[in-house]
Amino acid sequence: MTTRKQDERTRSESLSRRGFLGRAMQMGAAGWVLANAEALPAQTKKPRWQIGCYTRPWDQYEYRVALDAIAEAGYEYVGLMTTKSLTRLVISVATPIEEAVRVGDEVRQRGLKVASVYGGDIPVARSLKAGIEGLRKLIDNCAACGSTNLLMGGTGNKDLYEAYYKAIAECCDYAAARGIGISVKPHGGFNATGPQCRKTVEMVGHENFRIWYDPGNIYYYSNGELSPVEDAPTVDGLVTGMCIKDYRHPKDVAVTPGTGQVDFPAVFAKLKAGRFEGGPLIVECLDPGDLPHTLGEAIKARRFLEELTGQRSQGAGRPTPAPMEAGVGVVDITPPMGYRMSGYFHERLSEGVSNPLHAKALVMRQGATKAAMVFCDIIGMSPEVSQAARQRAEAETGIPAANILLAATHSHTGPLYFGALRNHFHEQSLAKHGQDPCESVDYASVLADGIVQAIRQADAAVGPVRVEAAVAQQQGLSFNRRFHMTDGTVRFNPGVLNPDIVRVAGPIDSQVGVVLFRTAAENAALAGLVNFALHLDTVGGTKYAADYPYYVEQDLRKKLGDDFTLLFGTGTCGDINHIDVTRQERLTTEHIGRTLAKTVADALAELKTAAPSLAVARAVVDAPLQTFTAEEIEQARRDIHKVGTQELSFLDQVRTYKILAVQWRGGSTLPLEVQVFRLSNDVAVVGLPGEVFVDLGLAIKQASPFATTLVIELCQDAPGYIPTRKAFAEGSYETVNSRIAPGGGERMAEAAIELLAQLAPAQSRGM
Repeated sequence: MTTRKQDERTRSESLSRRGFLGRAMQMGAAGWVLANAEALPAQTKKPRWQIGCYTRPWDQYEYRVALDAIAEAGYEYVGLMTTKSLTRLVISVATPIEEAVRVGDEVRQRGLKVASVYGGDIPVARSLKAGIEGLRKLIDNCAACGSTNLLMGGTGNKDLYEAYYKAIAECCDYAAARGIGISVKPHGGFNATGPQCRKTVEMVGHENFRIWYDPGNIYYYSNGELSPVEDAPTVDGLVTGMCIKDYRHPKDVAVTPGTGQVDFPAVFAKLKAGRFEGGPLIVECLDPGDLPHTLGEAIKARRFLEELTGQRSQGAGRPTPAPMEAGVGVVDITPPMGYRMSGYFHERLSEGVSNPLHAKALVMRQGATKAAMVFCDIIGMSPEVSQAARQRAEAETGIPAANILLAATHSHTGPLYFGALRNHFHEQSLAKHGQDPCESVDYASVLADGIVQAIRQADAAVGPVRVEAAVAQQQGLSFNRRFHMTDGTVRFNPGVLNPDIVRVAGPIDSQVGVVLFRTAAENAALAGLVNFALHLDTVGGTKYAADYPYYVEQDLRKKLGDDFTLLFGTGTCGDINHIDVTRQERLTTEHIGRTLAKTVADALAELKTAAPSLAVARAVVDAPLQTFTAEEIEQARRDIHKVGTQELSFLDQVRTYKILAVQWRGGSTLPLEVQVFRLSNDVAVVGLPGEVFVDLGLAIKQASPFATTLVIELCQDAPGYIPTRKAFAEGSYETVNSRIAPGGGERMAEAAIELLAQLAPAQSRGM
């Protein structure tokens, strides 16, 4: 099986205007002819009607809402017209070509085709030259989004009339070479009727400029006095497409076709007699209402056109996937003051709060499939808390425990609530005081309660969302902390400006995975899953803090709104930290967070809508634990009292702690649970336990058949470091601290790759 590389990008992502134009020229004028005379199977010998709908009925929403509805209503074609944006148009002269490409991608992801673009005015008021340049930009944008028609509205300014159509005449060959036809519709002013539109076509005098008939506008601009049945014969031989628009007096076109004053069968008969026998029929207006009402009217209009033409829209038989729904819940899980803090090999008691710790839950639902992810500002998830919380959440929400991912961000300024070191300090306190004053609460229970509460909140808040995803690059914040030294060893954190450093021993993962969840109706940013491989050990001290993700969220809220919730999934960073050994200065927590936030914010413009396809797969790898002699275990029990003192070297303290941690686990193997969440055919999220070496995460991404793959560590359990075989052979801190035997990490990565292959879209398998 060969798979897509993570650094692959579709041509559209880096498409320059010049590069695009070269490709468009290759298509040639044949594109216009073929698109507007699309045929049914050869034996019928009849041109095919292209039944579609414009974005206009949903123009109080962002254009993707319209695309979703048009696809759900069973149309095969879409017309890009008005929308909620700065220009009030999906495509205009001001649209960058990269954005036009993205619009085309959004259309294709929904199984639609662009039949027409209405791009608004061209700047002939400035000069003829400016008008020509603006029209060429519109033509380029039409080609970029996949349209074969540019619909012009004409002009009602007599002083600009000649220049307007001269600009069109100058651009007809340019458009034809790119497979784009230009058309004008009855639109008031000097092109309000069929004869006036015919005059503009004759004035331009080019076969690539034709009429896009609009029967509703014939009534509208004549104040209901001119019937389109009488007007239609005046455009014989010139019609290449049609706005399906009805009319209700006085001057109302917000009418679902077939329910108003236009006699569509008679109009069609006249247009067919004038040789309009196939081509785009694009619904422009519907009876207004909320989203469900508008969807119902869109379906009604499609069925009306199918009956009128005797042809069923191919989109009508397309199965419509259930919409993705999501909700978010946030619960404060900050422990009380005086509780022990985690992260280091000495006892450290909390003395304050820099920023609160949270459990942030995302619940997703599509059809019968439900899943949840919870991200907690703690160093790790104990297996007992994980099991209890998932079982309770399943009982209370119906989300299968296997479909729930619980992740720790790995903040080193959170509570020490489980494990061999906590047990040691706790037992010392009991022996000295008869109680443990540092554990005024049962934090494991508090944490489990908080996780379940966050999932319940998110489940109760579930609503329709749109999912968008992208991958950005972040340099200058993360560094591999293992180095080959002059003495032949490999050391972690050898110190800045150390002259004995030969070279770095491993890579970093510079990818920043971003998955944004927007509310379907308001297009508001609900939550963002951000994945980056960098240890959360940038704060220190004795105050609770969520580390750099706190600043990421604060800055992103400035752009996305105060209701936005950051879900930070730590990437595989077992051997990655923020220390640049070539510089004396150390990066601050705030600098890291704000820099990463800017990278994410800059990536928002590159986000692509992901057509939802929710599924979850799970596997458990039984990784052999390291083994120790009875003498080694007994020595560790004696030496644990020296941890945090000067009586043992640092690595001997680590080894002592590790031996007792393995005994605390019990058994000869460690169950490593691997989860894969498919959000769409292009986006997947992998959850792994432990502090995973970056090479393993990179291998998973490299082999993934998904274009965007997020790999999150410290999920479900915190069994220590998961190094590679290579790292075990090299040695140093992480391998001394690891509980598993060499090879366990590779087996876990292989399981993740296999799950990704199982969930991959059919076209990606075996390629």
